[in-house]
Amino acid sequence: MVTQAPRTGRLPRIALTGATGYVGGALLRHLSGMASPWPVTALVRQPPTRRLPFVTYVRGEIPGRLPADFPPPGTDVLIHLANENRSRDQDVLHAVNVAGTRALIGAAPDSLKGVLLGSSMSVYGRGAQIRVTETAPARPSTALGHARLGAEHEVAEAMRRRDATAYLLRPRFITGRDDTAFLPGISRLRRLPLRVPADRTYFSVIDVDDYGSVIAQLARRVLERAAYGTPVRTAVNVAYRRPVTLQDLFDVVAAPPSPDPLRWLPAAPVRALSSVFPGQRASRLAERLELVTRSHWADVGLLESEIGTALTAKPPETVVRSYRAYPPEQETS
Repeated sequence: MVTQAPRTGRLPRIALTGATGYVGGALLRHLSGMASPWPVTALVRQPPTRRLPFVTYVRGEIPGRLPADFPPPGTDVLIHLANENRSRDQDVLHAVNVAGTRALIGAAPDSLKGVLLGSSMSVYGRGAQIRVTETAPARPSTALGHARLGAEHEVAEAMRRRDATAYLLRPRFITGRDDTAFLPGISRLRRLPLRVPADRTYFSVIDVDDYGSVIAQLARRVLERAAYGTPVRTAVNVAYRRPVTLQDLFDVVAAPPSPDPLRWLPAAPVRALSSVFPGQRASRLAERLELVTRSHWADVGLLESEIGTALTAKPPETVVRSYRAYPPEQETS
């Protein structure tokens, strides 16, 4: 049940990292649509050309250039979306995602009531995931997954010491009209001669703007929990309640190639061979095949208990179908 907090007479004050990123931009779009946008202090490497009037931009970078005044005094909620996810260097991933998060939380003022951390379902590890809940064991299988789990531990422990709230956000696939990763990857997979049980492969997805709405609603929940003295420290799967099948995505985002490739390669052996071959290209291929040829389906009951069901009830295939603003032949690979 979602409760309403007593009115405090002021807007919540937000400190934000990752403001210029894919998810951070969606959050700011959501806040800008409010009648009274919440005041945000955003840590950025370079302030954007087009600045939002309710955002104060502070130059800096995690972990090396964290300014002394960030998060600023009076901050209610820290939303930490900035992380390193491209490097494959374990030391770099730890320095930014784990040590950087520790430094950021350590600099937070006493006014802080909670933290929202952008994490990922990757912390659950390899293998098919069907209705996986937040109580499932975390078994990350990549350096990035280990770094994300390390950041989760830093936030949860720091908020435990403060008796404050920590929401560790775990989406799997974030998509949108300007998606340059997930949907193009599905289009490429459609063109490969791989044999995949597409009608039995399930994906948890969330539209990036809906994700921005989720973050804003959970930030409000931080204040509600502080007002009622009920802080929590928990992971939260973020997705629509119902998964989308790989076959649905094939049908929606990519017309069948002409001619349709003969699907003679079983996906499982190709995935296994790629994981043992030396070199980064083989390793990355194995990771990509792991993502798009196995089910990654999360249970979102906990999220619904925090924000209700209006957003999670959206049919994911309808959401993805709404992106079709151009013919399939114009898609880039």
